[in-house]
Amino acid sequence: MKKLFFLATFFVSVASYSQIEFIETARVEIVGRVEFVYLEKLGDEAYNLFYKNINNPINEYVSFTFKNVDNDADKLHAIMVRGFEEAAGSKYQIKANGDVVYLKYERHEGEIKLQIEQYVSREPDVLTESKLLTLDEINKLFKK
Repeated sequence: MKKLFFLATFFVSVASYSQIEFIETARVEIVGRVEFVYLEKLGDEAYNLFYKNINNPINEYVSFTFKNVDNDADKLHAIMVRGFEEAAGSKYQIKANGDVVYLKYERHEGEIKLQIEQYVSREPDVLTESKLLTLDEINKLFKK
């Protein structure tokens, strides 16, 4: 009886540890890339926008993710382009998958440029910023 109990326990424990489960991953595709900023598409459902934080070069890249519901990638591109058409100094605030992201426009060397800003922690003084992006770079990023 002890041997039977031992064998049953041993069989159950071995069977439970030997199970391998295949987890399907979404295909990742780089949509566009400019210097230190790139946009990647995760399957058909989400996008990640990565940028190098100029405030802290030790941290390689910071990102925010948004789902592609109702063509949100095209909407984000339209919002970014609209800022170039309005006066410099404007600042937009968007919410992407729970993260608050700021799009700040400023005139630099006679040209309006966009800077992406994001607070990445609960502390309000930890701000990440991208390099200054031109309209052509935004269009290249979104392949427009």
